[in-house]
Amino acid sequence: MALEVRTARDEDREAMHHVGQQGFAARPADYDEKSDRSATPLDRRLVAVEGERIVGRLAVWELGQWFGGRQVPMGGIGGVAVAPDFRGKGVATALLHQVVAAMRERGEVLSTLYPMNHTLYRRHGWETAGSYPEQRLDLRALTALPKPSRQIDIRPTAEGDLLALSRLHEDVSRDEPGNVFHGSAFAARRLLGYAGIQEGYVAETDGAVTGLLILTRSDAPKGDQGFYTLSINQLVAADLDSELALLRLVAAHYPVAREVTLVAPPHAALTTLLGERDLRPAGQGWSWMTRLVDAAGAVAARGYAPEVDVEIHLDIDDSVAPWNAGPHVLRVKDGQGLLEAGGRGDVRLGIGRLASLYTGWAAPRRLARLALLPGAGEQDLLGLDRAFSSRTPWSRDFF
Repeated sequence: MALEVRTARDEDREAMHHVGQQGFAARPADYDEKSDRSATPLDRRLVAVEGERIVGRLAVWELGQWFGGRQVPMGGIGGVAVAPDFRGKGVATALLHQVVAAMRERGEVLSTLYPMNHTLYRRHGWETAGSYPEQRLDLRALTALPKPSRQIDIRPTAEGDLLALSRLHEDVSRDEPGNVFHGSAFAARRLLGYAGIQEGYVAETDGAVTGLLILTRSDAPKGDQGFYTLSINQLVAADLDSELALLRLVAAHYPVAREVTLVAPPHAALTTLLGERDLRPAGQGWSWMTRLVDAAGAVAARGYAPEVDVEIHLDIDDSVAPWNAGPHVLRVKDGQGLLEAGGRGDVRLGIGRLASLYTGWAAPRRLARLALLPGAGEQDLLGLDRAFSSRTPWSRDFF
């Protein structure tokens, strides 16, 4: 029987949940309709069907990512799962090919995901393009943080805070390459916290929202003296005083909890306030992968340094999205980027390699030393570096 890939329907909800549990859960959980209906809308989910059976699924969050100070429309792929007896039969491939076309139709010029299988996604045009710098911290270190220099009020989040929190998140994230811009459905789930599962707190300065903290409690590891551990799911602050006030709230859980995990890049304020060994890498070493769904649209959407003036002739390989493939000329000038079909095709690269350059993750010279940019001359490498180089791209949002 032929495999069909289609948009999910309301009657597919429990079957999609079952396939997802087969893919990710050690102890499958019962279907939670309330949680499911507050997640990705059905018109942004795909299912693979053989006969009447759903054998694969994925979802695409409506998101964006900040590059060069501009918000680039991005489809955040999550929950890719295939029934065990259908793995290795092209189900994931069929889903990914269909979703690339669907994202292009919606104007999502980028796609980003957190991979369980790098080989699968790399084969279809995604490439490692940014970090998820998860850190582990002994809560005792937070108890020594200085007090804010002015009055910061802390209270639980409320539904009416969503707009102000979205604006705060956007203001804090726009200058951090790779940080995620939240679509409406994603924002509601990530900026208010899950009732009964997470704790959400707002920092206010003179009545204005200036910080957000979302916390999750988990069982303490075996042998740990604490009753639970903490995870910081969101920590955004407009200024140091607001961040200190929120971190001191986290510290107030000590000694009942002994440890907290959080996502923090090397330049975060917290790293300048703690000892050099207080913050240690944690988690599973996640990095995210990105694909240029519409390469020309992606180049036009991001920002560039106004002094950059380069022209580079590329030959792009993309077997999934033929609209990206072939010779193209990349031009960056006056803070604008343009990718047009044509030119000499000097520098040969796959669409995934171009994505890793686009985000600023990959250094052109390093790729050239590894023979991953055939045809690139000195001026090409210099031009690619000038166009895309930035602080290391990272994201505080996992999806």
